[in-house]
Amino acid sequence: MKIAKFSTATMMTLILATGAIADAGAAPTALGEGVYTAEQAANGQPTFETNCSTCHNADFYKTVFQTWRGQPLQYLFEQIMSAMPADKPGALLDSEYEDVMAYVLQITGFPEGDTRLQYANGMMREIPVEPAS
Repeated sequence: MKIAKFSTATMMTLILATGAIADAGAAPTALGEGVYTAEQAANGQPTFETNCSTCHNADFYKTVFQTWRGQPLQYLFEQIMSAMPADKPGALLDSEYEDVMAYVLQITGFPEGDTRLQYANGMMREIPVEPAS
């Protein structure tokens, strides 16, 4: 009887540990989980300053995040790609827009992480926009 309990307990521990290890490598699914890297935000800063900062700042984006609350980040990203910069919409490369979005997330207080924010892989579709703090 003791052996059966030990085996069951051991099996449950292994199952839970396996799930935790598998989940550890999963892509973040919330802005607060770090959906961009520090390097990406640093790369986005000069592009933001050249193309965006004349009209937009952190407070502007905090309002934008409130307005887009609950929508996939992909929708906001696509809106920015198609409409900005105002004088030359769509002029940046996807990677430049990704870096700018990372910088915007950084200046509005969202934490960095180990995963690069990417459009093409569909990760933004799984991340809902949430208000910045």
